[in-house]
This record gives sequence, C-alpha cells and structure tokens, in this order.
Amino acid sequence: MKETIIRIIAEYLDKDEAEISSTDTFAEIGLDSLDIMELVMQIEEELDCKIELSQELNTIDKLVEYIEANK
Repeated sequence: MKETIIRIIAEYLDKDEAEISSTDTFAEIGLDSLDIMELVMQIEEELDCKIELSQELNTIDKLVEYIEANK
C-alpha cells in the first residue's frame, strides 16, 4: 500500500519515487492543501477506501496506518 501511495504522489509531482520519503510531511514533499485533496480522491479510488483528512495525517506513513486501521 505504501508503495502505491508513493507511486501516485510521484506521478502527480512528476518526480522519481526514490525522491519521496514516507516520513517526510506532505509540505516537505511539496504538496499544498489542494494537491492533497486531489491525491486523496485518487488514493481512495485506487485503494477502494475512504479517508477523513486531519492535521495528524501529514505523512505517507501516517496515511498508511490510517487506511489500514479503517479498512
């Protein structure tokens, strides 16, 4: 799942997947709130899940934990 999310973000930002760390915050990766909303919709569709955004979900690792806990 983590690899899928990294791939989606890398494609969105036109970056190499190796440039994206799952522990960096979304802001550190270069995403603003609008980017995050668009990516969440794409992730929800691809992983068939529902994500309720909050300030605590600010890294890929935390997002993966949230999805796994709420599937």
